[in-house]
Amino acid sequence: MTHTVAELYWLRMLLKELHISLLTTPYIWVDNTTALALSSNLVFHVRTKHIEMEYHFIREKIFNKDIQAKYISTSAQPLDIFTKGLSSSHFISLRDKLMVHDLPISLKEVVSDKPYVNLVSNR
Repeated sequence: MTHTVAELYWLRMLLKELHISLLTTPYIWVDNTTALALSSNLVFHVRTKHIEMEYHFIREKIFNKDIQAKYISTSAQPLDIFTKGLSSSHFISLRDKLMVHDLPISLKEVVSDKPYVNLVSNR
């Protein structure tokens, strides 16, 4: 989550330097409810005394409205198609979310459709 927030913030600052304004605050999708709660809720700092600096970085960006973090169910993560072995139904569901579809044409040639060509040369 920290790496994603850092990259997103860097891109946002780059766009700002290029005088390209964003219409909305960018957001990231997180499937870990604990990480989301720790990064979004400033009250948790009392119970998490030895929290890593990474969470403070994310908290600062969320508090300043530089980014938003939203929850996504683990079963709905499109990235899983690249990282996990999935059942065919789950694979097709995630593939459709990525808007990847089968080609409407076949790339295979059917030999019976081709006219016979004599490849043996006459000597």
